[in-house]
Amino acid sequence: MGKLAMNGGTPSRDVKKNPWPAWPVWDRNDEKALLEVLHSGVWSYNGPKEKEFDRMFAEFTGVKYAVSAANGTVTLQLALEALGIGYGDEVIVPGLTWQATAASVIDVNAVPVLVDVLEDTWCIDPAEVEKAITPRTKAIIPVHLYGSFADMDAILKIAQKHNLYVIEDSAHKHGGEWNGKKAGSIGDIGSFSFQLSKHLTAGEGGVMTTNSKELADKLDALRNCGRRPEKEEEDVDKGAGHYSDEGNFIQSGNYRITEFQAALLIEGLKRMPEQNRIRDDNARYLNALLDEMPGILSMHRDPRETKEAYFNFSFRYDREGFKGLPVDKFREALAAELGVDVEASYEPLNQCSLYVPLTKPSRYRINEEHWRAIDPSRFSLPVCERIFNEQSVCTHHKILLGDKKDMDMIAEAIRKIYDNVEELM
Repeated sequence: MGKLAMNGGTPSRDVKKNPWPAWPVWDRNDEKALLEVLHSGVWSYNGPKEKEFDRMFAEFTGVKYAVSAANGTVTLQLALEALGIGYGDEVIVPGLTWQATAASVIDVNAVPVLVDVLEDTWCIDPAEVEKAITPRTKAIIPVHLYGSFADMDAILKIAQKHNLYVIEDSAHKHGGEWNGKKAGSIGDIGSFSFQLSKHLTAGEGGVMTTNSKELADKLDALRNCGRRPEKEEEDVDKGAGHYSDEGNFIQSGNYRITEFQAALLIEGLKRMPEQNRIRDDNARYLNALLDEMPGILSMHRDPRETKEAYFNFSFRYDREGFKGLPVDKFREALAAELGVDVEASYEPLNQCSLYVPLTKPSRYRINEEHWRAIDPSRFSLPVCERIFNEQSVCTHHKILLGDKKDMDMIAEAIRKIYDNVEELM
């Protein structure tokens, strides 16, 4: 029997006796809010909880407008539509992100142009963005990935130079700040997800943020079957479709959230700033421990990040520091020690099993030129591939909701693997 848990040894954490903090978090206030919705009979369709959450999130993010929608995938799609992006246009997307970032582009008949990322943050490389711009380029979608911020100063400079829109994919970054400005308030439109694993969640849901009234009105119409936004002062029959700009509709579908989701989001938003603070304090402490270890590199934290927000806690692995142990074996060993999932980063989009637009010819094969353009395999993403295949170690943000002893235990588990690495060779 070995010393490592995956070889029959005692794990570093007995999660039956000492479980990790639970996710999602909820309390009696959530229960009360859900019952209020239940008994009100107003379960969806521009209800009071949805309006309250939109106001709260706009104020929290530091923007004039927030528009809720069904999930973080359609928020990206609707942002593109509101900006008039469609067939014949190109949108620059990082090659290391959840597939929805690129899928939203092909769903509006535009072409996602995949570019490589920076090795120390895993976020889009501004130099690669600049190289990828063509006369067809209309927008950039930087993704604030896991615990890192895209270099928004560089992205905005490029966008202004080439007259491009910027859509911030902030699905991982609720409450994070760059130079004192919150994620989702820096580009033309911000896009957020409230899927179950996110650090603000209602199971599903999303929201779009902007400072433009024109864009906010378009986004509101697009998520609500093309109906123009209601006037606040009007006493509107919610089921009758009486709108402030009646007759001036646009083609769209139903991408609304429910009142139940909005109720959970209101309560979750009240807790989130303190949760973000705890995660950041613990991450700073843990990263300092990791930086003292051979074979482990913490993610680069740009000094312009004035507040951090974590979707996952991630770090970089160097197999040479662990006597050549492959990263997949290291992740497996760490998961066994901690009793929590330890995974790789997202798959690079040029090789991603879930980003396969060529499996849908009936939808995407507009013509042969477009068909070739949306083939993800045409892009070279060596840094993304190296991160996924050799370096990435990611685990759920709930581990950061513990205390300093939990962080010490994580570092000790990594040290235990290092000291007993021969067991895994």
